[in-house]
Amino acid sequence: MSYLKVPSMGWDNPIDTGFGNRIQFWEVAYELNRFNDFKFTLLVGKDKWRETKFLNFPYTEPSNIRFNNFKDLPEIDVRSSWLKFPCKLDINESWYIMDEWPPYQRGDEFYGKWLRLITLKDKVLEKKIKEVVKDRIGIHIRHWPTIDTDPRPNSIPRFDYKSKMKQVRKVMDEFPNSKFYVSTDVTYNRPGLGSPLPDLRNETHWISEIYKDYDVVDYRDIISVNDVVAVKLNVVDENNSSWSKELSINNEGLIEGFRAMKYNKLKGELPYISDVDAINNINEKKILRDVVDLFSLIYSREFIDSKETGPTSSWSEFVEIYRKKL
Repeated sequence: MSYLKVPSMGWDNPIDTGFGNRIQFWEVAYELNRFNDFKFTLLVGKDKWRETKFLNFPYTEPSNIRFNNFKDLPEIDVRSSWLKFPCKLDINESWYIMDEWPPYQRGDEFYGKWLRLITLKDKVLEKKIKEVVKDRIGIHIRHWPTIDTDPRPNSIPRFDYKSKMKQVRKVMDEFPNSKFYVSTDVTYNRPGLGSPLPDLRNETHWISEIYKDYDVVDYRDIISVNDVVAVKLNVVDENNSSWSKELSINNEGLIEGFRAMKYNKLKGELPYISDVDAINNINEKKILRDVVDLFSLIYSREFIDSKETGPTSSWSEFVEIYRKKL
C-alpha cells in the first residue's frame, strides 16, 4: 500500500490543535489522491489527528508508528500549479505533502471542496447535537490572535475585554428573543494555555456574562465531562513503588498538583491510573469538545461568524462552507 503523508502543520499543543489549518492539508491530499484514482491512503499522525476517533475521514489512516517510520519521502509542493492539471504519481511510492503555508496558491479558492465528506461517527451524538441546536443561533467568538502583528482585521484592541463584550452583545442583540449556542476559545490566557474543558458559565470567565442575560448553551449541555474533571486519581510513583501520588484535577481539566502518600494508605480508595493516561483522557475529551462545537455550529438554525466579534477564523470558514453543503 502507498501513502500520501499529510503534515500536522498548525498543531501547537493538545489545547491549541490548529484543526482549521491542518484540515486544509488533508483536503489538498484528498484532491491529489482523487487525481490518482484513489490509489493512495492518506496517512496522518494519530497523536495530532485525534479527531479521527470521532470523525470519518475518507481514505485516511491514523497511525503514529507508520507516520514516524516514513522518513525521507519524496516531497510534493502542493502550492504549484498541479491543482489545475492532473498530477499522476508513481503509485508504487509513498509521498509527503510539503508543510508550507498555505498549502495551495492564493486565488485557487480550494479550501472547502471536500469538507462535506467529513462526518460524525457517533450517530447518537449527532442526533443529540441536532436536537439541542435546531432552534438556536450558533455564534463563534474568537480569541485575539496569539501575536500582536497578526494581519487579520480586528477592530477591538487586544485584551480589551470590555470592548469585546460590548461587541458580542451588540451582535447578539441583532437577534432579539433568540436562543444561542456559543463556541469560543476566549479566556484570560492566550489560546493553548487556558483550560481544556472550561465551564464558561463560571464567573471566572468574562464570557459568563452572556449566560446571565441571554438563552445560551454550549458543549457541556451536549456531552458530560464529569469523568475527567473535578477528580482525584491514584498515580503510582515510578521512582518509588512503595509510594503513590494523589493527582488532583480541577473542574475544568487542569491538573492542580500531586500529593505523595504511602501506597498502602491509598490502596483501594482512589481509581488507579497513570499520570500520562489521566492527561490523555483530558486531551481526548477536549478534542470531543471541539468536534461537538464544530457540528453544533454547523447544525444551528443560523450562524454568526467569528469576524462579527473579532478576527476571522478558519474554524468559522469550515462551518460556513459545510453549512452550504447541507
